[in-house]
Amino acid sequence: MSILELVKGRAARAAFVARVLRGTGFAGALRVRGLAPFVRAARATRPGPHLAVMLHARMNPAKEALVDGDRRWSWRELDRDINRLAHALAARGGANAPVACMLGNSAEYVLAQQALARIGGTAVQIGYRSKPAEVAYILENAEPAVAIVGAAHVDTFAAGQRAAGTTHAARVIVAGDLGAADLPTGWDRWADALGREPADAPPVLERHDGGGVIVYTSGTTGKPKGAARNWKQTGLDAVADLMLQVGLHHDDRHLVTCPLYHSAAPAFVAMMMSLGATTVLMEHFEPEAALALVARERVTSTLVVPTMLVRIGALPDETLRRYDTSSLRWVMSAAAPLPTEAARRFMDRFGPVLWNFYGATETGVVTLAGPGDHLARPGTVGRALRGNEVRLLDDVGQPVAPGEVGELYVRNSMLIGGYHKNPEATERSQRAGFFSVGDLARVDGDGYYYLESRKHDMVISGGVNIYPREIEDHLLTHPAILDVAVVGVPDPEWGETLRAFVVVRPGHQVTAAEVGDHCRTHLADYKRPRQVVFLDELPRNPTGKVLKRELRGHPA
Repeated sequence: MSILELVKGRAARAAFVARVLRGTGFAGALRVRGLAPFVRAARATRPGPHLAVMLHARMNPAKEALVDGDRRWSWRELDRDINRLAHALAARGGANAPVACMLGNSAEYVLAQQALARIGGTAVQIGYRSKPAEVAYILENAEPAVAIVGAAHVDTFAAGQRAAGTTHAARVIVAGDLGAADLPTGWDRWADALGREPADAPPVLERHDGGGVIVYTSGTTGKPKGAARNWKQTGLDAVADLMLQVGLHHDDRHLVTCPLYHSAAPAFVAMMMSLGATTVLMEHFEPEAALALVARERVTSTLVVPTMLVRIGALPDETLRRYDTSSLRWVMSAAAPLPTEAARRFMDRFGPVLWNFYGATETGVVTLAGPGDHLARPGTVGRALRGNEVRLLDDVGQPVAPGEVGELYVRNSMLIGGYHKNPEATERSQRAGFFSVGDLARVDGDGYYYLESRKHDMVISGGVNIYPREIEDHLLTHPAILDVAVVGVPDPEWGETLRAFVVVRPGHQVTAAEVGDHCRTHLADYKRPRQVVFLDELPRNPTGKVLKRELRGHPA
């Protein structure tokens, strides 16, 4: 690269950063009087995402930062409680070490993520729906030194701890109301643990790399893998590009509906906190309760999974009219394919506010589709965000032509360092520095990507590759079908044949023959499901992905 090209590149980047700072309102939120106190505080701590809270605590100390039910924190109060938790965790061995977090969506979860960044700890995410054997597996794999556990999950965690060996996470802080219950040795209540600690920032400890997070994949095909990411792997270019395109803003009030123990929800919380916006937490998603929170808190944005959009769209008109949702500026869909019909129905009711991004725990955000894209280019997940290189490769690693299906590989600055203690799985997922989670996709001539299937979901019938998502999207255009999943099942003649699992919309009826006829009119005959099974609901994991391995074993 020549000096001239280098100068031009740096100038273009500087201009892009300036647009982001202006467009998000971040630049206008800065206060000169808060700058010097922030610089002094930042010099005394380690670099990391927690610096954003320290900044806003000095720039806008009284502004509302976090809402959890009836509990509210200003930026000053949030910064204080993060420091206290950081001291409490460091005193128990959490500095520069893995710390297990088994919590529902709560302020304590947000505080834990931030506190661990201040002491170089690594958050080991344990889903609150996990069973003792699953908890034991994660404890054995990650070997956390300390744990923070919600009061509602104490029994499950303790059973998992016993199965793994009590040396794993022997020191535990319990968040929430335990009543008068006795705690094992080494366990403390949240108020007791934090009440003894100072409110100033903890000192910088030696031997640190900034800490990070280990998110255990949803395990739709087997044992979950621990995707390990250092806090330095932030993907600033892609994140800033998303912020600018979608219109994230300093004055946003962001509703959290997805589980914080996964990856997308805490990523958007981090974006909100970096801008000084307000985060509103919802413990468990319920469609009408979510609308009530939007109306009460004047929520401007939220992240959802497609099944949440479907459930909101299924509410009666009189219920939707009961709540003022006019404050909503954008809704982001992620974590599972967004059916075009679900997008259309949602925007018919709420306006052109729906966005969709493709990404994964392992890759971060990769592509972005706007409200107009869903209808103009049905099924698209958008174009690559800044800082992403995307390759679609065939089975021998060669690029496929536009319009052809290949396995999607990504290279960017957000890629995980690897799967924790699983070098074989890490190696299998990579080609020449590009990472794949097994998604199959195609790209059109304008650079828009379309997901076809997961590699293990593709059906081969009579030697022909069939991508279930195409069939699912078409079936969802039927007015009586609320939800659907298509899988391949063994067939003695064709190798595999298609079986559709259908959830009927309330108040409607549809027969198996009508399902087949709906496909026959618009799809090639080999794409028509030969078997139809009606269910009350599809099995899904907490992030909205259909558990197709369960459906494959379901009787016809």
